[in-house]
Amino acid sequence: MSNTKVRVGIVGAGPIGGLGGRPNSHAGAYRACADADLVAIADINPTRLQQFGDEWAIAPEHRYTSAAAMYAHAALDIVSVATHNLYHHQPVIEAAAAGIKIIMVEKPIAVSAEWARKMIEACARHGSRLIVEHTRRFLPHYRQLRAMLADGAIGQIKTISTEGCRPLLHNGTHNVDLALYLAGAVEPVTLQRVSGFLNQETVADPGGGGIIQCTNGLTILVNCVAERREWFDQTVLSGTGGRLQFSERTSVWEYAPLIDAPGEPYNARYDFRPIPDMPTSFASEKFFYWAARESIDCLLEDRESVSTGRDGLLALEAITAMHISHGTGAWVALPLAPGLDQIEIRSTGK
Repeated sequence: MSNTKVRVGIVGAGPIGGLGGRPNSHAGAYRACADADLVAIADINPTRLQQFGDEWAIAPEHRYTSAAAMYAHAALDIVSVATHNLYHHQPVIEAAAAGIKIIMVEKPIAVSAEWARKMIEACARHGSRLIVEHTRRFLPHYRQLRAMLADGAIGQIKTISTEGCRPLLHNGTHNVDLALYLAGAVEPVTLQRVSGFLNQETVADPGGGGIIQCTNGLTILVNCVAERREWFDQTVLSGTGGRLQFSERTSVWEYAPLIDAPGEPYNARYDFRPIPDMPTSFASEKFFYWAARESIDCLLEDRESVSTGRDGLLALEAITAMHISHGTGAWVALPLAPGLDQIEIRSTGK
């Protein structure tokens, strides 16, 4: 395959897929990769299908009104599923049954843990690799942070506090997943129980947050509670040997070892210093590029992704548990019990 471009198709001709000719999209990202060829698009809306096809110069015969038809006729190596959150599961399950080798699905993986498991099982059964588009796992600077943590920069991680924007599932999934990704650098993370809270928005996917407790003593605090469309991010990791904190919005990336300092309060202090080679401004233009690059590299290198379906399921279960906890006033054990995994958070992304 080294002398032939990999063939890519997209399900969902919306803005995230690339409608409007957006370079910061799945289509734009694959077109930026010299070893990929975006050859097909599927969407049930004929007007969007034609516009998308024209904007990305996709041959008319490879513009499909169903994902199944595209899988049957376009000879794809990779598919990106960029449909509405409510409809992630069916195109993924059909892609696996059609033998598509690499399937990239937009976040969140699904609207219920039950659907997410069915997606994972379908991919395992047919030998497909499922990748969840939790962008930050693919970015070089976050991989560098994870390597620092793996090298013991702050010792055993005890708490992670992460702040992001509403809606809790549609956007907060990034916060939960990033916390789990970084925590897993030091030791495997097993989620134990969750306590959650939702704001007062009368929508299926409001803002919210909660506490995630893990079996190794790690506690993750998630705050995506705000009721208006705003975005400010901040994440702090505290460990037995130091602290690491960052904010994409303000381009703050800092690390501090815990120093013994007799005579100072508690006989210790933190000496904060900038982390080298971190972004100096926030720019999302490359986010989709690195996701596309991960899809292609997983195919060419015949490997699992750093963002598997199982990873996506963990974030979804934690957020579903926050919804359940808000309604019951109780802690919710993970993994979700049978029946609870069928609860859907019918997120529209608004």
